[in-house]
Amino acid sequence: MQNNADILRKIANMIRIGTIAEVDYGTKTARVSSGDLTTDFLPWCAGRAGKRSSWSPRSVGEQVILVCPQGETTRAFILGALYSTANPAPDDGEHRHVNRYGDGAVISYDEAAHALHATLPSGGTATLSADGGITLNGPVTINGATTINGNASIKGKAEASEDVIGGGVSLKTHPHKAVMTGTALSGPPA
Repeated sequence: MQNNADILRKIANMIRIGTIAEVDYGTKTARVSSGDLTTDFLPWCAGRAGKRSSWSPRSVGEQVILVCPQGETTRAFILGALYSTANPAPDDGEHRHVNRYGDGAVISYDEAAHALHATLPSGGTATLSADGGITLNGPVTINGATTINGNASIKGKAEASEDVIGGGVSLKTHPHKAVMTGTALSGPPA
C-alpha cells in the first residue's frame, strides 16, 4: 500500500512545467528540465500525425508542459509549449496567424485584412514547383530582375517604359534600310 507522501508526490508530478534541455530529432524526443529534475528523452505531441502530418520540432530553451501519467516522470510526454520571456509570441493580433522561424523568417496571414505575407531573411530563397502549372489571378507586381527560362505567350498588350530588345535588336533604335526619310512608312519586316 502506498503511503501519503508517495501519493502526494505522484499528484504533484502529474503536470509539470519545464524547459527543453536537449532534442533528438531522429527519434522525435526531447529531454526536459523541470526544477531539479531532467527527464530522459520523451516524445512530444505533434500537431498532426496521421495521413496529414506536420513537423515542427521542439527547440532547446522552449518552455513546455510535461504530462506524467500516474505521476511517473519516466512515462511522461511533452504536451505543448508555453510562451516565455525568452521565447515570446511572434504577434498579438486577434486575426493573425503567424509562424516565426529561428533565422528570422516570418509567414503570416491576417484574416481581417485578407493578407498573406512571407518575409525571408537576407539571402533567403523561395521555390514553388507544380508540373501541372501555376495560375496567378490578380494584378502582379515584380520588384527586381526577372528571368523566364522558356517560351512566353502574352494575350493582351505588353508595355515597356524603356526599350524592348529581341534577338539583340532594339525596338527603339534599330535602323531600316531603303526607307525615305520624312513621312514615308516602311513596309512590314521581310
